[in-house]
Amino acid sequence: MSEKKILIFYGTRYGATEGVAGKIAELARENGLQAEVYNLKDLPSDKIPDFNNYDGILIGSSIKIGQWTKDVKKFVGNNIDQLNSFIGKKGFFVCSGYASNPESYEKVKVEYTKDATEKLGLSIDYYDAFGGLMDFTETSRMGWLEKKLLKVASQQTTGEKAEDDSYNDLRDWDQIENFALEFFKIL
Repeated sequence: MSEKKILIFYGTRYGATEGVAGKIAELARENGLQAEVYNLKDLPSDKIPDFNNYDGILIGSSIKIGQWTKDVKKFVGNNIDQLNSFIGKKGFFVCSGYASNPESYEKVKVEYTKDATEKLGLSIDYYDAFGGLMDFTETSRMGWLEKKLLKVASQQTTGEKAEDDSYNDLRDWDQIENFALEFFKIL
C-alpha cells in the first residue's frame, strides 16, 4: 500500500497559523504520511497541486476581526468545485486569540470553520480552532496600531493586561497534535 499524502494550505498574518501548519506537517511525517505545506500568499493559482493525487487536504486561516485571510478566501472561492469534488478528506482550522478562551472557544470553532465553509458551499470533514499569537516584541509582524488593538483583545481573552515586548503564544500544542492525529485516522 502506498504512503498517504496530504496537502496543507494556509493563510497567516502574524505566524500562528504558519506554525500550526508546520507542526501538522511534522506530525504527518512522523506518522508515515507525506505532507506538502503551502502558504497561499506565495502560491500562484497555476501552481496549485492536483488534489486528486492526495488523500487529504487541510486548510488553515488566521482570524482577524472575524475574517479569514484574503488568500484563504480567494483560494476557497477559486477552487470550490475542485475542493468539493475531491474524494479524499478535507479539514479546516483557524487560529484566533479568542479560541484560547474556554468561554468563546466553541463559538469560534463553529462560526469560523464549519459555519463559514458551509456559507461558501464548501463541505469539510473535520475542523477545529486554536489560539493565536499576541507578539508585542520589536520583531513582531504587527504594526503599532495592531499591537494596540490586540492588547485590548488580549486583556479580554486572558483577563490580564499584555506587557510591552511580551510574546504570548496562546496555542495549545496538545490540542493541535490531537487534531492532527484524529485527521490522519480518518484518511
